[in-house]
Amino acid sequence: MQVTSYQNIKNYDLSKELWLFLFFNCVGFTVWPLIVYYLGRTLNITYFMDLTLRFWAEEIIYGPLGSISLETTLSLFFLFMPYLTFLFLRTIIKTIR
Repeated sequence: MQVTSYQNIKNYDLSKELWLFLFFNCVGFTVWPLIVYYLGRTLNITYFMDLTLRFWAEEIIYGPLGSISLETTLSLFFLFMPYLTFLFLRTIIKTIR
């Protein structure tokens, strides 16, 4: 009896992928804008020094999500940045192996 096994079959754990997706997107939509804002203020970047947290959140980050425009895509890109960074690093690590 000849038994063949396929080594190229990739089994993905979908529950793990879902948890990572949810985790990094929850961080991206809640904590990430605060990290960027307070880090900008700590580093004395003039853009953030003249900006209030309320204006940063309501007008720059979450405000454009109410309509479809270029600002909407930029805001979504910013909010998905932690997850996209995770995927990028994961891809780099996988190709190095």
